[in-house]
Order: sequence, then structure tokens, then C-alpha cells
Amino acid sequence: MTLIWPSVTLAVANARRTAQVPLVWDPVGHVLSRMAFGPTAGSRAEADHLGISGWYHNQLAAGTAYRGYSGHAGVAAQGPLLSKSPWEVRQYLKSQNREFDWDAMDQLARVTLGLQTWSSAQVYETLVDFFSNHLNVANHNGDVWNTRHAYDRDVIRRHAMGSFTDMLLASARHPAMLTYLNLAESSKIAINENYGRELLELHTVGLIYSEDDVKNASRLLTGRTIDGQSSYAYQPRDHYTGVVRVLGFAHANASAADGEPAGDALIRYLAKHPATAQRLATKLCVRYVSDHPSAALVSAVAHAYLANGTNILPMMTAILHSTEFWQSRGAKVRRPTENLIATVRILGPAASNMAKALDTLNWMSTSTGQLPLDWPTPDGYPDVAGAWRSSSTLLSSWTQHLGFAGDWWEGFAASNKSALYGRTPVNSGEAITLLTRRLTGMTFSAAHRALLQTFLDEPASTLMANSRLRWLLAPLIAIILDGPHHALR
Repeated sequence: MTLIWPSVTLAVANARRTAQVPLVWDPVGHVLSRMAFGPTAGSRAEADHLGISGWYHNQLAAGTAYRGYSGHAGVAAQGPLLSKSPWEVRQYLKSQNREFDWDAMDQLARVTLGLQTWSSAQVYETLVDFFSNHLNVANHNGDVWNTRHAYDRDVIRRHAMGSFTDMLLASARHPAMLTYLNLAESSKIAINENYGRELLELHTVGLIYSEDDVKNASRLLTGRTIDGQSSYAYQPRDHYTGVVRVLGFAHANASAADGEPAGDALIRYLAKHPATAQRLATKLCVRYVSDHPSAALVSAVAHAYLANGTNILPMMTAILHSTEFWQSRGAKVRRPTENLIATVRILGPAASNMAKALDTLNWMSTSTGQLPLDWPTPDGYPDVAGAWRSSSTLLSSWTQHLGFAGDWWEGFAASNKSALYGRTPVNSGEAITLLTRRLTGMTFSAAHRALLQTFLDEPASTLMANSRLRWLLAPLIAIILDGPHHALR
């Protein structure tokens, strides 16, 4: 793949000329909010120094170097079961005199939150999140108690910056997916259509299939099951034989012994189908651009997918190089857990006790209704603003903001909030200007700054030595984070 970095600069310039969004333009903050889980002081400095193209290039290298759980050693250490096979997890629990438990799934949720917060491979982590939802297998589901972590490791994380075809093939052979969508129990005498339907509707082409397509896909995929050690197995005796037709795909399917490669041929066909390209491109544009991306952008991203052998990164590059991406500031809202993670990243508290810090993040994420990987149905968490409008979610976020601003939360060290200014302000008016820019990446209007000044109950000219900021800095930070600017992705 050739990355034409000057085109990023051109796209930014075009967006500057045509943008109608009433926000002060900040391309670095924009890319760090969309292609990462929010900026940190370090990522902002890196992007300012290297430029957006240099930052993105480093992110691609980091995604290759830190695949799996290696993006942060301290976080990875909190998931000792995540490197184990499903059978090893079972044996570990037996050694603890437990038949089964949710230990591996709990560790997976916590480590996922930790990597979203602290991993240096942020583009990779956003792609892991995207494809975890696209090929969703609900975590904290009793049927996948010893396999869900391996699905995350061997399917999603292994292929998140590779080929979607490879990811889809791996998912169609993974015990977690086979269990979750009942393919493991499907046989020629009792065909289960659950996986076949979701393979078409959710994983690939979308709602262009017929019921006959579902039946034939389900027939062709029989024989895929799980052995006594919780590993994938193919059983020819359970495979349906006979001609199958799915959309434009046809296969004689004459031999049960060859049923597995026949099923793989269908999956490859679906992965390369133009409708799959359109569906994936649409969802990626919804994730990274807006809730309603243009048909032109979707077509360009779909073309990049098909022209590059279903590889994922060319789609990301097409998005980054588009004018529409750079015009879309203010067009996406952070989901609840994204708001939480972005709060930690921008305030920068260190984890004084990583286990307790991850417990805190896990509890907070659960309370907002968006614990990673936990969406119960196969369609994954929604990624449009309307799905997350609720007073309870808003109140939870406000509580989190105040707690982190005030250093309340267990497992996190107190941080130097004065460092958020970036430089020593002369008066409280300058302090508000510096804080709002640092916390949101935007320059607030005079009216917004005046409201914050009203909270301090002092003139903007008040010298810092006399300012109420000496004891109101934490609540002021929380109020800034409570506003609509921080809520934007």
C-alpha cells in the first residue's frame, strides 16, 4: 500500500475552505479524537511535532509492533489468562476447584479498557473496537466463558490491521463464534440457521439475501463444531452434501470430506462481494466520519477495500485522505465509555495501582451501559448519537468528570492539574482560555468563557495569586468536561 502523505495536507486545506461547523478548526485535535480514544499530552506533542501524517505513520507501525495485548505492559499483566487456550483456562479453574467461571471474560473486559486508555497503538485499538462490534460475540455470556478471550486474541486482534477475509475465515472457525451463533450444534439432520443468517446480514452483504440463501449457507457450513478440548473441529459425518447456491455463489458440495474448504470458498466470496465492501465502508465511515456519511465517501472507501484484496488499512487511509473527514468536526458524539476513556487520557492521572484502576474503569463503564464487548446481540454496540441520549448516562459522565478532576477514584494517583494550563497564566481569564483549549482542543467563544468566569465569580482580570481558582480548579475542570465540546468525538 502506498501512502501519499501530502494528500492529508491537501484534504485539511480543502476542509478549512469549505467547513461550516461552528467550531474553531483544530486538525490535530480532530484526528486524535477520531482515530484514537482522545488526545493525551504526549500524543498531542507527537502529532504537533511530526504532523498528522507522521503521527499516523507511527500509529501503523505501533499497531504492527503492539498487536495482541502488548500495547501497555502494566495493563497486559492484569490479564494472565488471556494468553491461555480455552482448554488451559478450563484446567486452571479446575485447579482452583471451580468447574467454570468468568475469570477470563472479566480479565478481557478490564484489559480492553486499559489498552483503550493507555496503549500507544491507538489506531489499532479503535479498529479492534470496531471489528469486535462488527463480528460481535457477547462477552460475559456463560456459553463462551473459556473461549471469548481467545476469540478477541486470535480473530479480532490478530487481523484488525490485516485482511477482512482472513478475519472472517478465522471467526467462522472459532469456538466462541460457533457457540454464540449455534453453528457448533448444526448438522445435516438438524440444520441451525442462526450463523448462516448473521454471516449474510451482519458480517457481510447485509439485507440483500433471500431465505434460500440463508438455508444454503447454513447447509454448506454444517460440520463445523467444537471438540472435547474446546477447540475447533470439522466433522464430515455432520456435513450436508448437495448443490448450494448463495447469491451469485454456487458449489457442487459433493463430498462431506471437502465440506470445510467448500464453506471457506463461500466465506471468501462473501468477503469480496461488492455489497460487503459497501457495508463495511459505510460502518467505518459512521465510526470515523459522521452518522450519515456521503455516498461518494462510502464508495471511495469501498473501492479501496476491493482494490486492495479486502485489506483494512487502505480503507482507513482513504478516510484520512478525504475532505469529508476533515470537514466533520462536531459530527460525531462520543459513546459513554469513550467519554470516560477520553477524560482519563486528557487529564492524565497515572495508575497508582493498575488492578484497582482497571476495576474502577470497569465499574464506571458498566454504570454507563457500555462495558466493552458486552452488547448481548450479534449486531454490536450502536455508533450513532441517538442511541446514547439519556439523562442517566449524562449524569454518570458528569460524576466521572468531577471524580477524576478531584482525584477521587481508587487506583489513580493525584495529578498536577495546574500542568493543564501548559504555561503559567497571568489571570483567571487567561487560565480559562488555556484550560478550555487543552481539555477540548477547541477555542471557546467569548460567551462560553464568560459563563465559566461567572462560575468563578470574579473578573477575568483577577490575578492568579488572588483567584478563586486556588480552590475551584477541580470543579472548573469538571464543568468544562461536562459541556458539549468534550462530548464530541
